[in-house]
Amino acid sequence: MKRKDENFYTTGAFAKYFGIKKDTLFYYDEIGLFSPAFVGENGYRYYTASQISPFGTLLALREMNVPLCQIREYFEAPSPAKLEIMATRQMERLEEEIRRRKEIHGIFKQILQDTEEGRTAETGTAMIRRLPPERFIYSSSEPGGEGIQFHQWWDAYGDFVREKEIRGAASVGSLILKEHLERGQFDRVDRLFTPGGRKGRLRPGGEYAVYYVKGPYESLADSYPKLLEEIQKQGYRLDGDVYEEYLISELTGEDPEQFVSRLTVKVCPEKGTGAGNLF
Repeated sequence: MKRKDENFYTTGAFAKYFGIKKDTLFYYDEIGLFSPAFVGENGYRYYTASQISPFGTLLALREMNVPLCQIREYFEAPSPAKLEIMATRQMERLEEEIRRRKEIHGIFKQILQDTEEGRTAETGTAMIRRLPPERFIYSSSEPGGEGIQFHQWWDAYGDFVREKEIRGAASVGSLILKEHLERGQFDRVDRLFTPGGRKGRLRPGGEYAVYYVKGPYESLADSYPKLLEEIQKQGYRLDGDVYEEYLISELTGEDPEQFVSRLTVKVCPEKGTGAGNLF
């Protein structure tokens, strides 16, 4: 029976009041989150005016992406202390989500920059540039120093991203040590690397030779003699390890002949004193 001075709402009227579907009310009732005040003899569900405020709170919490399980726990016995606990949990979750979204934003930004650089790059010529310090995360060194062979690269990639817990389509490149470059060992990779932000190891700033190569990865080894020749012609010599980065790769869907890689190596004037390799 209708109580004095209290309005009652059918499921349709209550749903319309909040601008939601009736199915939402049915679902919340089914899972025990929010139920009608009573079910009439005619089988209709009825909500009361006193339920408007708590249901509005429920919808506000859902709008803020609070999980249903936390909302149910809160409504079992609402209190300032439980609200504080719920808010703290949500803040922690949101902070992690913001951090992750920033990470994803950075990945896509890097993809755009790399693709544009690859499409406009002048290949076959070493350009001397002054680069700022940059941090990278590196894979573990290879036991025995045998390096990563071409056919082993993707296995090494998988180990690297798992070991360092690298998420997303992170840009992973290859590093060849200075000593192996000087010996003409161009068909090996000593370590993998990826931009490291604050967590990475610092690569010093200074003068670097930047050399772009167009073509499949298999052709990169053939480009190193040309890179070393270009460096020498310009009056410089090696002063560090070489970094291979893949600007236009299989991610773009291009034919391998259209791939563009960037080789970056620290150099110093021929008469200068070498600083050695990074590791």
